[in-house]
Amino acid sequence: MRRLNESAISFVIISSWVALSLVIGLLAGLKKKFGLEQYLVSGRALGMALVYVLLAGEIYSAFAFLGTAGWAYSYGAPIMYSLGYGCLAYVLGYFLAKYIWKFGKRYHYVTQADFFQDRYDSKTLGILVALVGIIFNIPYIQLQLQGLGYVLHVCSYGTIGVKIAMTVGLLVMIVYVFTSGLRGIAWTNLVQSILMFLVGWVILFSIMSIKFGGVGEMFNQLLVSHPGHLTLPGASGVMGVPWYVSTLILCGLGFFMYPQMWPSVYSARSSRELGLTYALLPLFSLLLIPVILVGFSAILFSIPLATPDEAVLVVAKATYPSWVVGLVGAGGFAAAASTASAIILSVSGLLASNVYKTVKPSSSNLELAWVSRAFVLLVGVLSLLLALFFPEMLVSLLLLAYSGITQLFPGVVLGFFSKRVTKQGVVSGIIAGLITIVYLQLSGIGNLFQIHLGLWGLMVNFMVLFVVMAFTGPPDEETLKRFFRCSENNDPKGHNDPKGHNDPKGHNDPKGHNDPKGYP
Repeated sequence: MRRLNESAISFVIISSWVALSLVIGLLAGLKKKFGLEQYLVSGRALGMALVYVLLAGEIYSAFAFLGTAGWAYSYGAPIMYSLGYGCLAYVLGYFLAKYIWKFGKRYHYVTQADFFQDRYDSKTLGILVALVGIIFNIPYIQLQLQGLGYVLHVCSYGTIGVKIAMTVGLLVMIVYVFTSGLRGIAWTNLVQSILMFLVGWVILFSIMSIKFGGVGEMFNQLLVSHPGHLTLPGASGVMGVPWYVSTLILCGLGFFMYPQMWPSVYSARSSRELGLTYALLPLFSLLLIPVILVGFSAILFSIPLATPDEAVLVVAKATYPSWVVGLVGAGGFAAAASTASAIILSVSGLLASNVYKTVKPSSSNLELAWVSRAFVLLVGVLSLLLALFFPEMLVSLLLLAYSGITQLFPGVVLGFFSKRVTKQGVVSGIIAGLITIVYLQLSGIGNLFQIHLGLWGLMVNFMVLFVVMAFTGPPDEETLKRFFRCSENNDPKGHNDPKGHNDPKGHNDPKGHNDPKGYP
């Protein structure tokens, strides 16, 4: 009877939060005119607070809430890379986001692949980038769904099966993403971020004092019982300094290459607010600290875990009453849903704007918006099937996704800052990088010399790109003028446009979306 009461209390709290998220997501889309830009980038009118929580949702995902603790429990010190790569990613984002925002607004991009297709004047490259984003983001959605499953299963004290939990969680996300698009995700993320902060620093961090008398004493006990967890190469013995540094670099560079980051940037109402947002985002990464500490502390609880990613939830159950466990479970749901919903929408946008539109060039914006909605259903179901039948450890899934998505990095950075880079070089580099990753993975070589295989792929990518670039002709002059005319006209605010916004690619902008804040 006591177990039943605990399960009921925790389940009611989690269910109430899930229902609240659904209602907020649905209300956000009411009375908004439906269209492609409104659906995928919220009409480019979101304020700083909503853009902040959209981007922060990419930090505090199921990986952050469950996976980091699982790795701390299983491997120890190597998980500390997760505290460093977020700051590296946001430094990079601070300098790149203003360019992405500017060109997205001027030429009406709604996806990452739109930039590649337009910048390099290549539909083939646009499709390739879309496919890379889709293929390597599906595991990321899978990661979030598995996180949902673990949360609801453990916090219901085993009465709800993992598969049922994943299915219910996905249905909730699909409803508000289908209905409200990016705006619905932003508003649900706002309330979810508040809950995640409270769960992380109030509930999880307090475990160190309740059970051990403080963080220092917890580490003292760990030093005696499991010293291998506190230094590199960790408990596994294969994650040394080369692995640590290469993984940190890979994730720092690849983080901003995820396609779901770009619509969030496009949605900002001003580049000035966007820059301030990126300056403040590293603060949100601090929420990883209490989760990692709980993962370390789980070792000392001597509770066998069937799945390491359940460490946070199991420790919470061993420390708090059921109503607190329910809040932790709600926080875990919030962490997973805030990320999964954005990925589902961005993948659906890629399929509609860059794949479907290539097959049917005459598609109107309204038609593409409805096609995006249809793909929300398809992507969600496919991700659920993979999560149900091909489960993997959460951090392993994340690193697999990073390896592939980071291959877009050269094309983005050189696209903004180099006039010499060619579409042939970018295409060849991406393909070479992907082949390298697949070979290292399937051959069993893996992380050669303990350097993450994704970074090997990126190095090959750059080398092939520069070689091919040396033997191919210069890019189209008209394309270069459109992208570099601000610096050529010596206009620091980017207002000079000798072409009068006449864009041969059909991106005429009669409203004159210049940036009055002076970002280049």
